Amino acid sequence: MKRRYVWIVLLLVTLYTLYRYDYQKTLVAKLKYFAWNDVFFMPFFASSSLPSSSSASEGNEQTVRLFTQSQLSQYTNLEDGLYLAILGQVYDVTKGERHYGPGGSYQSFIGRDASLAFVTGDFSAEGLTDDVSSLKPSQIKSLSDWTGFYAKDYTYKGKLIGRYYDSDGNPTSQHHMIQEMLALAEKENSSEEQKKRIFPPCNIEWKPDVGTRLWCSKRSGGIERDWIGVPRMLFEPGSEQHRCACVNLKSKEHEMHKGNLREYEGCAKGSTNCVIKNS
Repeated sequence: MKRRYVWIVLLLVTLYTLYRYDYQKTLVAKLKYFAWNDVFFMPFFASSSLPSSSSASEGNEQTVRLFTQSQLSQYTNLEDGLYLAILGQVYDVTKGERHYGPGGSYQSFIGRDASLAFVTGDFSAEGLTDDVSSLKPSQIKSLSDWTGFYAKDYTYKGKLIGRYYDSDGNPTSQHHMIQEMLALAEKENSSEEQKKRIFPPCNIEWKPDVGTRLWCSKRSGGIERDWIGVPRMLFEPGSEQHRCACVNLKSKEHEMHKGNLREYEGCAKGSTNCVIKNS
Protein backbone atom coordinates (compact mmCIF):
# COMPACT_ATOMS: atom_id res chain seq x y z
CA MET A 1 0.00 0.00 0.00
CA LYS A 2 2.79 2.42 0.90
CA ARG A 3 4.60 1.55 -2.35
CA ARG A 4 1.44 2.52 -4.28
CA TYR A 5 1.35 5.96 -2.64
CA VAL A 6 5.04 6.47 -3.41
CA TRP A 7 4.42 5.84 -7.11
CA ILE A 8 1.44 8.18 -7.06
CA VAL A 9 3.54 10.95 -5.51
CA LEU A 10 6.35 10.38 -8.04
CA LEU A 11 3.81 10.48 -10.87
CA LEU A 12 2.37 13.77 -9.64
CA VAL A 13 5.83 15.33 -9.29
CA THR A 14 6.72 14.20 -12.81
CA LEU A 15 3.51 15.63 -14.27
CA TYR A 16 4.02 18.95 -12.43
CA THR A 17 7.63 19.16 -13.67
CA LEU A 18 6.57 18.53 -17.27
CA TYR A 19 3.80 21.13 -16.93
CA ARG A 20 6.17 23.76 -15.55
CA TYR A 21 8.76 23.04 -18.26
CA ASP A 22 6.18 23.42 -21.01
CA TYR A 23 4.80 26.61 -19.40
CA GLN A 24 8.26 28.11 -19.16
CA LYS A 25 8.98 27.39 -22.82
CA THR A 26 5.74 29.09 -23.77
CA LEU A 27 6.50 32.09 -21.57
CA VAL A 28 10.02 32.47 -22.95
CA ALA A 29 8.72 32.21 -26.50
CA LYS A 30 6.20 34.95 -25.83
CA LEU A 31 8.79 37.19 -24.20
CA LYS A 32 11.15 36.71 -27.13
CA TYR A 33 8.31 37.60 -29.46
CA PHE A 34 7.92 40.89 -27.64
CA ALA A 35 11.65 41.41 -27.59
CA TRP A 36 11.98 40.96 -31.33
CA ASN A 37 9.16 43.43 -31.84
CA ASP A 38 11.01 46.19 -29.95
CA VAL A 39 8.81 46.50 -26.91
CA PHE A 40 9.36 46.57 -23.19
CA PHE A 41 11.12 43.21 -22.72
CA MET A 42 13.67 43.77 -25.48
CA PRO A 43 16.55 44.75 -23.16
CA PHE A 44 16.43 41.29 -21.52
CA PHE A 45 16.77 39.33 -24.75
CA ALA A 46 18.20 41.71 -27.34
CA SER A 47 20.08 44.34 -25.36
CA SER A 48 22.69 44.69 -28.08
CA SER A 49 20.09 46.31 -30.37
CA LEU A 50 18.95 48.94 -27.84
CA PRO A 51 21.36 51.78 -27.12
CA SER A 52 21.90 52.74 -23.50
CA SER A 53 20.84 56.17 -22.29
CA SER A 54 24.41 57.38 -22.59
CA SER A 55 24.88 56.05 -26.10
CA ALA A 56 21.49 57.47 -27.07
CA SER A 57 22.54 60.90 -25.93
CA GLU A 58 25.78 60.47 -27.82
CA GLY A 59 23.73 59.64 -30.89
CA ASN A 60 21.76 62.86 -30.47
CA GLU A 61 24.98 64.82 -30.16
CA GLN A 62 26.22 63.24 -33.38
CA THR A 63 23.15 64.51 -35.25
CA VAL A 64 24.08 68.12 -34.44
CA ARG A 65 25.88 69.44 -37.48
CA LEU A 66 29.09 71.40 -37.12
CA PHE A 67 29.51 74.22 -39.63
CA THR A 68 32.68 75.93 -40.75
CA GLN A 69 32.34 79.59 -41.69
CA SER A 70 32.82 78.60 -45.33
CA GLN A 71 29.94 76.11 -45.14
CA LEU A 72 27.64 78.54 -43.37
CA SER A 73 28.29 81.20 -46.00
CA GLN A 74 26.73 78.90 -48.63
CA TYR A 75 23.28 79.25 -47.04
CA THR A 76 22.44 82.71 -48.32
CA ASN A 77 19.76 81.95 -50.91
CA LEU A 78 16.27 80.49 -51.00
CA GLU A 79 17.37 77.44 -52.96
CA ASP A 80 19.89 76.20 -50.37
CA GLY A 81 18.27 77.96 -47.43
CA LEU A 82 18.83 81.05 -45.33
CA TYR A 83 20.98 80.31 -42.29
CA LEU A 84 22.40 82.60 -39.63
CA ALA A 85 24.37 82.10 -36.44
CA ILE A 86 24.12 83.88 -33.13
CA LEU A 87 26.64 83.17 -30.36
CA GLY A 88 27.76 80.19 -32.43
CA GLN A 89 24.32 78.57 -32.75
CA VAL A 90 23.04 78.09 -36.29
CA TYR A 91 19.38 78.53 -37.28
CA ASP A 92 17.46 78.06 -40.50
CA VAL A 93 15.40 81.23 -40.99
CA THR A 94 14.22 80.49 -44.54
CA LYS A 95 10.57 80.74 -43.55
CA GLY A 96 11.26 84.36 -42.61
CA GLU A 97 12.48 85.20 -46.11
CA ARG A 98 10.58 88.49 -46.05
CA HIS A 99 12.99 89.68 -43.38
CA TYR A 100 16.11 87.66 -44.17
CA GLY A 101 15.89 87.22 -47.94
CA PRO A 102 17.10 89.60 -50.67
CA GLY A 103 16.17 93.15 -49.77
CA GLY A 104 15.08 92.17 -46.26
CA SER A 105 15.87 94.26 -43.20
CA TYR A 106 17.99 91.49 -41.65
CA GLN A 107 19.67 90.14 -44.77
CA SER A 108 23.05 91.22 -43.39
CA PHE A 109 22.84 88.51 -40.72
CA ILE A 110 22.60 85.67 -43.26
CA GLY A 111 25.51 83.29 -43.79
CA ARG A 112 27.52 84.49 -40.78
CA ASP A 113 27.58 85.06 -37.04
CA ALA A 114 27.01 88.80 -36.57
CA SER A 115 26.08 88.62 -32.88
CA LEU A 116 27.39 92.10 -32.05
CA ALA A 117 25.08 93.81 -34.56
CA PHE A 118 21.99 92.36 -32.85
CA VAL A 119 22.75 94.73 -29.98
CA THR A 120 24.54 97.67 -31.59
CA GLY A 121 22.63 97.90 -34.88
CA ASP A 122 25.97 98.52 -36.62
CA PHE A 123 25.79 96.80 -40.01
CA SER A 124 29.19 97.94 -41.24
CA ALA A 125 31.90 95.41 -42.04
CA GLU A 126 33.40 95.98 -38.58
CA GLY A 127 30.03 95.77 -36.85
CA LEU A 128 28.99 92.45 -38.42
CA THR A 129 31.13 90.33 -36.12
CA ASP A 130 30.69 87.61 -33.52
CA ASP A 131 33.07 89.37 -31.10
CA VAL A 132 30.87 90.67 -28.29
CA SER A 133 33.62 91.27 -25.74
CA SER A 134 32.82 95.00 -25.79
CA LEU A 135 29.28 94.44 -24.48
CA LYS A 136 28.09 94.88 -20.91
CA PRO A 137 26.34 92.02 -19.05
CA SER A 138 22.93 93.66 -19.59
CA GLN A 139 23.62 93.78 -23.34
CA ILE A 140 24.70 90.13 -23.32
CA LYS A 141 21.34 89.39 -21.69
CA SER A 142 19.58 91.14 -24.59
CA LEU A 143 21.61 89.05 -27.02
CA SER A 144 20.67 85.89 -25.15
CA ASP A 145 17.01 86.89 -25.50
CA TRP A 146 17.56 86.91 -29.28
CA THR A 147 18.84 83.32 -29.14
CA GLY A 148 15.67 82.38 -27.25
CA PHE A 149 13.61 83.99 -29.99
CA TYR A 150 15.35 82.00 -32.72
CA ALA A 151 15.15 78.76 -30.76
CA LYS A 152 11.39 79.24 -30.41
CA ASP A 153 10.48 80.51 -33.89
CA TYR A 154 13.03 78.90 -36.20
CA THR A 155 14.82 75.59 -36.78
CA TYR A 156 18.05 74.86 -34.95
CA LYS A 157 20.63 73.37 -37.35
CA GLY A 158 23.86 73.05 -35.37
CA LYS A 159 26.96 74.84 -34.18
CA LEU A 160 29.45 77.12 -35.88
CA ILE A 161 33.07 76.17 -35.37
CA GLY A 162 35.06 79.16 -34.22
CA ARG A 163 34.76 81.60 -31.35
CA TYR A 164 32.15 79.73 -29.28
CA TYR A 165 32.55 76.06 -30.28
CA ASP A 166 35.64 74.07 -31.16
CA SER A 167 36.02 71.58 -34.01
CA ASP A 168 34.41 68.85 -31.86
CA GLY A 169 31.42 71.03 -30.98
CA ASN A 170 32.55 71.58 -27.41
CA PRO A 171 32.06 75.01 -25.77
CA THR A 172 35.14 77.24 -25.81
CA SER A 173 36.39 79.64 -23.14
CA GLN A 174 34.51 82.44 -24.95
CA HIS A 175 31.27 80.48 -24.58
CA HIS A 176 31.89 80.05 -20.86
CA MET A 177 32.63 83.77 -20.55
CA ILE A 178 29.22 84.53 -22.06
CA GLN A 179 27.58 82.25 -19.49
CA GLU A 180 29.38 84.05 -16.67
CA MET A 181 28.25 87.42 -18.00
CA LEU A 182 24.66 86.16 -18.20
CA ALA A 183 24.83 85.11 -14.55
CA LEU A 184 26.19 88.56 -13.68
CA ALA A 185 23.38 90.19 -15.69
CA GLU A 186 20.81 88.27 -13.67
CA LYS A 187 22.35 89.57 -10.44
CA GLU A 188 22.44 93.12 -11.78
CA ASN A 189 18.85 92.86 -12.92
CA SER A 190 17.80 91.69 -9.47
CA SER A 191 19.72 94.60 -7.92
CA GLU A 192 18.13 97.08 -10.34
CA GLU A 193 14.65 95.79 -9.56
CA GLN A 194 15.35 96.21 -5.86
CA LYS A 195 16.55 99.77 -6.48
CA LYS A 196 13.36 100.57 -8.41
CA ARG A 197 11.28 99.42 -5.47
CA ILE A 198 13.23 101.73 -3.16
CA PHE A 199 13.26 104.64 -5.63
CA PRO A 200 10.34 104.09 -8.05
CA PRO A 201 10.50 105.91 -11.43
CA CYS A 202 8.48 109.13 -11.78
CA ASN A 203 5.57 109.63 -14.12
CA ILE A 204 6.76 111.80 -17.02
CA GLU A 205 4.83 113.86 -19.53
CA TRP A 206 6.14 116.33 -22.12
CA LYS A 207 4.19 119.09 -23.88
CA PRO A 208 5.82 121.52 -26.33
CA ASP A 209 4.06 124.57 -24.87
CA VAL A 210 4.57 123.64 -21.21
CA GLY A 211 7.71 121.55 -20.86
CA THR A 212 8.33 118.33 -18.96
CA ARG A 213 6.02 117.44 -16.12
CA LEU A 214 7.31 115.06 -13.43
CA TRP A 215 5.06 113.69 -10.73
CA CYS A 216 4.78 110.88 -8.21
CA SER A 217 1.84 108.78 -7.09
CA LYS A 218 1.31 105.59 -5.12
CA ARG A 219 1.62 103.64 -8.38
CA SER A 220 4.17 105.64 -10.37
CA GLY A 221 6.75 103.53 -12.15
CA GLY A 222 4.41 100.55 -11.83
CA ILE A 223 5.49 100.13 -8.20
CA GLU A 224 2.53 100.00 -5.82
CA ARG A 225 3.25 101.34 -2.32
CA ASP A 226 1.66 103.18 0.63
CA TRP A 227 3.63 106.43 0.12
CA ILE A 228 3.86 108.94 -2.75
CA GLY A 229 7.29 110.56 -2.63
CA VAL A 230 8.76 113.59 -4.39
CA PRO A 231 10.61 113.82 -7.74
CA ARG A 232 14.40 113.82 -7.47
CA MET A 233 17.32 113.27 -9.84
CA LEU A 234 18.92 109.93 -8.92
CA PHE A 235 22.53 109.68 -10.12
CA GLU A 236 24.59 106.55 -10.61
CA PRO A 237 27.71 106.62 -8.41
CA GLY A 238 30.56 108.34 -10.23
CA SER A 239 28.40 109.20 -13.23
CA GLU A 240 26.45 112.17 -14.58
CA GLN A 241 23.71 109.86 -15.84
CA HIS A 242 20.52 110.11 -13.84
CA ARG A 243 16.82 109.30 -13.88
CA CYS A 244 13.79 110.76 -12.16
CA ALA A 245 12.97 108.85 -9.00
CA CYS A 246 10.21 109.20 -6.44
CA VAL A 247 11.84 109.57 -3.03
CA ASN A 248 10.29 109.08 0.38
CA LEU A 249 11.92 111.90 2.35
CA LYS A 250 11.16 110.12 5.65
CA SER A 251 12.84 106.85 4.67
CA LYS A 252 16.26 105.62 5.80
CA GLU A 253 17.11 105.01 2.11
CA HIS A 254 16.80 108.76 1.52
CA GLU A 255 19.32 109.40 4.26
CA MET A 256 21.66 106.71 2.96
CA HIS A 257 21.64 107.96 -0.66
CA LYS A 258 21.50 111.71 -0.18
CA GLY A 259 24.80 112.08 -2.00
CA ASN A 260 23.28 110.61 -5.18
CA LEU A 261 20.06 112.67 -5.07
CA ARG A 262 19.48 116.20 -6.35
CA GLU A 263 16.44 118.46 -6.44
CA TYR A 264 15.06 119.68 -9.75
CA GLU A 265 15.62 123.39 -10.30
CA GLY A 266 12.45 125.38 -9.83
CA CYS A 267 10.66 122.53 -8.05
CA ALA A 268 9.41 123.05 -4.49
CA LYS A 269 11.21 120.81 -2.01
CA GLY A 270 8.16 118.89 -0.83
CA SER A 271 6.11 119.01 -4.06
CA THR A 272 4.96 115.75 -5.63
CA ASN A 273 4.49 117.51 -8.97
CA CYS A 274 7.16 119.48 -10.87
CA VAL A 275 7.29 121.17 -14.26
CA ILE A 276 10.66 121.61 -15.96
CA LYS A 277 10.20 124.40 -18.50
CA ASN A 278 11.70 124.10 -21.97
CA SER A 279 15.08 125.79 -22.18
